[in-house]
Parts: sequence; structure tokens; C-alpha cells
Amino acid sequence: MTVSIYSMKIEVTAGIARHYFLSSDGTFTNSIGWGPNGIEIKGKGADLTPEQEQRVRDYPQQFGPYSISTNNCEMFAWYVVTGKRFSGQTQEPIPTAISAHVISKVQPVSSLRGMEFLQMEQAIVDRFNTDLNIAQHEKRRQDQAERDEFWRKRDAGLI
Repeated sequence: MTVSIYSMKIEVTAGIARHYFLSSDGTFTNSIGWGPNGIEIKGKGADLTPEQEQRVRDYPQQFGPYSISTNNCEMFAWYVVTGKRFSGQTQEPIPTAISAHVISKVQPVSSLRGMEFLQMEQAIVDRFNTDLNIAQHEKRRQDQAERDEFWRKRDAGLI
């Protein structure tokens, strides 16, 4: 499969602004995008060429933090696919440009350092959840073993 650029309305902007993302299957569920928290990978992500993967990795360091008016998701998507940044949203009529400017003033944005901490925090949470799932599975296995042993003893007349 090849990767394509898709977009969807951003509801909090009353649909004036759109979120652009990359997907191989056309869904946001499996996508790669760019937002206030940096690179956003959902589900399986997207099937990228090695050159596109490198562009994704280099993007934050090369262009800096997210900004809806100067470094937005559309610019990211076009850059990853073509190697050139473009945003039709920032070149549209005045109401859209004004909306983008207003949103950029109130939207929280993570710095590159902040993005690294968010990624580290996510890795810790993922590890914690993995360890928790393993512990819960082991506890269920032990509980079942105890029940099995109880019934074995009862059936043997030892209880």
C-alpha cells in the first residue's frame, strides 16, 4: 500500500480548520500526523518508504515545534510525502487565516524538549501497563491453580 494525505474537520474550530494526516488505509485510526504534542502515531501508522520514514524522524528537529499558522499538520503531511512543505489552509481567505492565528494563541504546544518528555512518559506508561497486564494474568493463573487444587483434593476425599 502507498501512503496518502487525508484530512478531517477539527470540531473545536467549527470546521474552519482541518487536521491533515497520513494513512495507508484512509483511516485516522491508522495514521501518522503532527500536532501540539509532536508526531502522532495512531494504530499501525502508515506504510512509508525509508525516505519518508527519515523525514518523519527529522521533522521536529528540522522545523521546530508545532504551530497552526507556521508549522502545522498539513505542512508535515506534504513534507513527508513530497519533501516540500505546503499548507493551503494558511493561504486561504482571511477568515481561515484569522482563525488559525487566534487558535495558535490559545492552543498549548510542546517544545522539542517537552515532546521528548511526553514520549518518555508514554514509554513509562506503556511499560507500566504491560507489567500490570502480566501481573494480572499471573494472578488469574495462580487463582485458577488454587481452585483446581481445591477441587482435586475434594474429589480425592482429602478435604
